[in-house]
Amino acid sequence: MSKELVKKEGGKGIGDRLDLAPYHKICTELWEWRIGDFIRGMEGERKEGKILAFVRGLHFSAQLIYAIRELIPEETTGLKVDWGHLLDKSGRYCSRECDIIIHKGRHARWNGNDKPIMNFKFVKQENVVAVISCKSYLKSGNVDKKYVGYLKPFVKKIWLFAECCEPKQVTALTRQAQQAGYQNFWYVYEWSRDTDSHDPNEGGWQDFAKKLRKLKPKTKNRR
Repeated sequence: MSKELVKKEGGKGIGDRLDLAPYHKICTELWEWRIGDFIRGMEGERKEGKILAFVRGLHFSAQLIYAIRELIPEETTGLKVDWGHLLDKSGRYCSRECDIIIHKGRHARWNGNDKPIMNFKFVKQENVVAVISCKSYLKSGNVDKKYVGYLKPFVKKIWLFAECCEPKQVTALTRQAQQAGYQNFWYVYEWSRDTDSHDPNEGGWQDFAKKLRKLKPKTKNRR
């Protein structure tokens, strides 16, 4: 294929389009529940009958887990992706709740079976590869500065992923995330509370996919 044609097509090859497919699915799923006039009206008037913030956040993290499982399938990478707690080396104590754990094996699970309502995992510290903290809506000054400190004794790679953030605050949020100790920060789209406008972040998703594929299961040291 000629360089001219690649440039004309915006540089997106087959692989890029495949990686972006779960991203576009997430965007469509999430912003339907955020930017619609009815949803925005309920949020603005604080009426009863709206979806709880906790449930909205859980919905986002679940969608992200499904997407990550597509990007780094267990059958080829040996990595699993779940929600749960990390167990310390002694097995006596656990970490704070982790929205997303990328790991190579679990110690136990709660309420998990062939058709689970909740599938919450407990993962040994030595089996953890990375943890992702998920936020539904993030604005400047709201980056959790304590979370990394709680998780550092269990895992080195701690990432931050937001469903959406306020327009023109990406630079500030990225800086705040780095200062708090997060290795990476991404978001699905920018969104203004005052309008229904949203700005997708395809480039950020592609960077996320690349960094996911660089993750490797931990190997035991040989003497």
